[in-house]
Amino acid sequence: MIFVNILLTNLLIAMFSKRFDEVYDDTKNIWFTQRYLFTREYFIRSPFMPPISLIYDIYYLVYVFIRWVKRTCLKKETNFRPRVYKIIPTKANIIKTWYDFEESSTNEYAHEEVKAMLTESTKSKNRSDFDSKDKTEDVVKSDVDSSNALNALKQVQKDLAKLNVIIDEMNGQLEVAIA
Repeated sequence: MIFVNILLTNLLIAMFSKRFDEVYDDTKNIWFTQRYLFTREYFIRSPFMPPISLIYDIYYLVYVFIRWVKRTCLKKETNFRPRVYKIIPTKANIIKTWYDFEESSTNEYAHEEVKAMLTESTKSKNRSDFDSKDKTEDVVKSDVDSSNALNALKQVQKDLAKLNVIIDEMNGQLEVAIA
């Protein structure tokens, strides 16, 4: 019964853990999406503060209307570049510069991680050397302790055998005295 209760408790803990991981992943996705939308809004919004931004919005509306009139009524092709999200580069040399920067940053990070792992491994190796010495001493001590325990057990068995012999003799004397 206790074993079943322990298994059910472990199952309950596993279910809560799985649900917590799912909620954490969903929260992370929502947070990344909101961060992206916030950044995008920052780059797209008008450059002026709200009272003045109305003027900018009117200007942009007039600009879009004029472009529409040129395109539809005059059948004139306008050289219009759509607004591009400013994080997305429009020039090839900017892309190359960003790739170079990312590559150098990644290499620096990788080198730092390798150095940290090497120092950690040397520390753990030194600790393992000390631990192995301690373990051999512990093994020797446990061997001595186990041999002492074995000797004590043999002594107890001898004493019990002697007690059995004495009890048998007393039982025999009691039977003779009673009969």
